[in-house]
Amino acid sequence: MPHLEQPRTPLTPEEVELAFEYVLAIQGHSKHTVATVVDRTNAAPAPTYLLLRLAEDIILPVTDLAADGDPCADSFALDEVGGVLLATLEEWTQECIPSAIWGVANTIIRFTENVLRQEGEDIVDTLKTMRTEHLERARTA
Repeated sequence: MPHLEQPRTPLTPEEVELAFEYVLAIQGHSKHTVATVVDRTNAAPAPTYLLLRLAEDIILPVTDLAADGDPCADSFALDEVGGVLLATLEEWTQECIPSAIWGVANTIIRFTENVLRQEGEDIVDTLKTMRTEHLERARTA
């Protein structure tokens, strides 16, 4: 599982923007918008790669063991769930390329909606807020 083995280079601001473009297009159920993003970005890294990296950036901070916290059985279980989820997504992208873009993006959307979204907040607003936060981190990295 590469995402757990070693630290990696953070996504660039352009990669963050592109990954969120995919997620927002898929969240909006717009095949045309996704196709437009794919056509416009032929030279960029593969969409599945960007989405996997974005999934790591979103899921790991929530599920990783906190360095400053008191570990307990639940925290170890949550850490393992995050690792299993990301490993499954990685395998999916290797085995099922055509549906991987949709699957990884929908996993990011569902994780955001069910774990990160504040009650009463619209999922699109949450995703846009996350995009802004990730862009700021990428710019400072």
